[in-house]
Formats: sequence, structure tokens, C-alpha cells
Amino acid sequence: MGATLRQRVRKEVLAVDGVLEGPSIFREDDGTAFFVDAKQMAEFGDGNTIGIRLSKEVIREHRERLKADPRVEPRRSGSDWVIVSFPRASDIPFVIELVELAAARYRPPPGVAAKPPPTGADLERRRRWH
Repeated sequence: MGATLRQRVRKEVLAVDGVLEGPSIFREDDGTAFFVDAKQMAEFGDGNTIGIRLSKEVIREHRERLKADPRVEPRRSGSDWVIVSFPRASDIPFVIELVELAAARYRPPPGVAAKPPPTGADLERRRRWH
């Protein structure tokens, strides 16, 4: 049996430069999330959806295209996040394109080591803020 769509998306997200996996800051169920330089920039939602933290600037820059795409559900006005549906394998390249945009936004400058995803007390402190 082949990999599920979520498994395929996970594998491709983790292949993006600088992306690491860790426990979600925003979910109480310790769901898996994706981080770049200790900043949570994506996590799976229900079914075949993924939340991607593009940043307000990237959302503004790509507003028309994102608004016109039925796979994209914006979060509340002013949010850094969009929800992206991937019901078919043919949607995966679009998801990865958006993950690449997000990862590029959060990577540290050249020569600066990236921080790992938060764990332990740091994770708990961040969860209290959200």
C-alpha cells in the first residue's frame, strides 16, 4: 500500500531546506509541527489540510493568487497563517511551494546556525502564550 497524502506531504515538507519536525506549540494533543529556526511555520490540520505561516508580507505579496485558489482558506484578517487543502496528489507541489515561501521567510541569515524546535520548558512557555 502506498503512502497516504499526509505522509507524502510530511516527507516533502521535511525535504525543504531548514525545516525540522517538533511538537506543536498551538495544539494541546502534541501534534506534529514543522519549524524553521525555532519558529513554527506549519502544522497539519484536520483531514488533508495544512496550516502554513506565510507571514503577513508574503500573504500580501501573493494575495490575488491565494484568494483565487480554492485550496487556500485565509485565517482571520491580519493573520500570518493560511489553511491549504490537498485532496489530491497533484496538490502537493502547490503545498510545497507555499512551504518554501514560508521557510525562506524564517531561515536565519547565512552563517547563523538555526535553532531547533522548542522542547521542554521552552515549549511549555510558548504554549502558555498561545
